[in-house]
Amino acid sequence: MKIHATQNLDLLSTNRYNSHSMYAEKPEEPSNYRLPGMKHDSVSFKGKKKLVDIVIDKFSKAADKEKLSDKILKSGFFDKILDSMSHEVAIQAAISLIVCSCLRPLTILAIPSKKSKEDNMYAAAHSVSSGIVGMVGAFLIATPFSKGIKYAQKNLIGNLKEEILEKRFPNLKLDSIWKDKAKGLRKPMDEWIDIYGNKFSDEFKNVVKVARPKPISTVSEKTLQSLGLDVDLAAMKGKPVSEWVDKKGNKIHLNLKDMFIAVEEEGMGQNFFSLQHIDKNFLKEVFPDLALESIEKEGKRLHSDLWKKVDGTPFDLDMNKVQVSSYIETADAVPLYTGLKRTEKEGGKSVEKYLAYQSNAKGNENGTVPEYLGSPVLQEYLDNAHLNEITDKLLGWMPDIITRPVVASATIALIPLILKKAFNLEKGKKEPAPEMNQNQNMNAIQEDKVEIRKAVA
Repeated sequence: MKIHATQNLDLLSTNRYNSHSMYAEKPEEPSNYRLPGMKHDSVSFKGKKKLVDIVIDKFSKAADKEKLSDKILKSGFFDKILDSMSHEVAIQAAISLIVCSCLRPLTILAIPSKKSKEDNMYAAAHSVSSGIVGMVGAFLIATPFSKGIKYAQKNLIGNLKEEILEKRFPNLKLDSIWKDKAKGLRKPMDEWIDIYGNKFSDEFKNVVKVARPKPISTVSEKTLQSLGLDVDLAAMKGKPVSEWVDKKGNKIHLNLKDMFIAVEEEGMGQNFFSLQHIDKNFLKEVFPDLALESIEKEGKRLHSDLWKKVDGTPFDLDMNKVQVSSYIETADAVPLYTGLKRTEKEGGKSVEKYLAYQSNAKGNENGTVPEYLGSPVLQEYLDNAHLNEITDKLLGWMPDIITRPVVASATIALIPLILKKAFNLEKGKKEPAPEMNQNQNMNAIQEDKVEIRKAVA
């Protein structure tokens, strides 16, 4: 394991654009406009103020007028379409309608076949009818069923029995769900807590993340100001970070949670650790000469300025290796690890990974590093979450599983009858093969014998 810090990188450059107003006040006097680098006659508005006023007025009204597309997107009809699209059964039925009503009939009628024209027309009509019946069946039977399932899934957790909750969510503190257990009254789900005392969350993949840290020497003054440092970077140019001072001449001082170190470990790659949240045993691996008893007092992590070495001398943290996190510098996000690990099975092998934390603790607003971490995401919770996802998917497929045989049976039974009664379309019957008399049978046998002799010869 080794600490990895990138130094002396070029400062990030940020392109800045000047924004110009699209609208202008009505001109009070003639004005000329010439495109840079182009030669053309100047255009004078003298004597045409009234025309300009009319143009500006029309332009303003057109800009303020709501577009038809905006009205459609805001309409309740569009909301209903979006709601329908959230149901897989309806989407599958819509795709089937397009295929059965357009693509398949055109293919049947366009490609030559040995069947009669009437048979092709019947096959095309049957295809169109299948698509329509499937769509109608989806909206009348499957979609309402699917809506009911989704509503149940959304409100399922709050009404599950205790033994099921315990099985699905081993991180839940069961006592916290009750307002009055004797009367069977439960609290709202947003008042439940987990076994770590944090707000209960079933979203184990929603973990605490921070902007990918960068060395202090590479970030902007704006980033430093957001961290409480008022530094003149031009004056500090060429100096090591350990010698930087603020504009008042004081040595720069960062909060412990905002100071990161980059650690590269074999099999784990490079990761970043906040000095406030890093596990103390893992910190000892990074800094072997650090006295662990000096980094905490009454269970609270002390600032690195107060840390001691094993020999009792002050621990001097190399500020040139310290990194800071800010979304001003990057759009990349990384999980907030502590150095603790969990074991996950991949392809039958046990693989070690760093332990992440749920974003259910306060203080992670705007991507800043929180004062306190959320609940650890253990492998047991991830395994349970995987099983829960499978259960939820099965529930989501249930409408299709149950209604598909009904729709298919209706298609097979009713469509031929409807086509016959309503449109006078009927599948052509196969004509029986003409019967052969005895002489014809004998001639056929003789011809077969001759062919066999020729083949043998």
